[in-house]
Amino acid sequence: MRFLQLVFASGPRPSAPDPAHFARLKASIDAAIASGETLATCPLGKRATAAARIIQQNGEIRIEDPPDGDGWLAAGGYSLLEYASKAEAIAKATEKFAMLGDGVIELIQVSEMYPPPNRPPPAPGAPVTAGVIPYLTMEDASAASAFYQLAFGAREVARLAADDGKRLMHCHLEINGGALMLSDNFVEYGAAPLQRSPSYTMQLVVTDGDAWWNRALRAGCTEKMPFSVAPWGDKYGQLADPFGVLWAINAPAKP
Repeated sequence: MRFLQLVFASGPRPSAPDPAHFARLKASIDAAIASGETLATCPLGKRATAAARIIQQNGEIRIEDPPDGDGWLAAGGYSLLEYASKAEAIAKATEKFAMLGDGVIELIQVSEMYPPPNRPPPAPGAPVTAGVIPYLTMEDASAASAFYQLAFGAREVARLAADDGKRLMHCHLEINGGALMLSDNFVEYGAAPLQRSPSYTMQLVVTDGDAWWNRALRAGCTEKMPFSVAPWGDKYGQLADPFGVLWAINAPAKP
């Protein structure tokens, strides 16, 4: 999941910056960039000198330069961040106050909804959107996303909430290097009632099958076919998750 993080200072900072503080801040930013957590970051200008607000109302344009109101875009910074969940984003933001001092950190989830055509292959760790992508419709897609993160090590790339603030119109996950899309079922828009007997199997081909199998069982999946050596020589088994989806795990049989 990607978040735009806005940092606002609670008041004016000392006129003479502390070199040691900036050294610690730079080291923290460098580490976050190296780990892939921070995708972009930069300071924000002071609103009194570097900000403007452009407003159209009743067809007329009005420009506030600098913008009216106290505290609008006070001195601070922004970052584009990548986390597995909103909870992780909040936890990481909370840790920053120990270095930044008093202020406000705002998180806004963002995603790429309209990527340009003919884009190059994704870099390692980037969202996968090529090929045929399974798209599951279910009850409580948000809970399913949380469960798949626990059971199958999924990474949530993006989500789009419905107007009711509870259901999801779209959720993009990555599992084992591939993409999986989820959404709630919206019968009010003509969707058919859900069936709890799927005629498909979500297959995971992995190298460490026992670890994947045991993690899924601990998370709450139930065994439908034992994980054992199959006629073709690999270890294979099937599991059902709490949302009625059948999963298969296929891995090389160890000698």
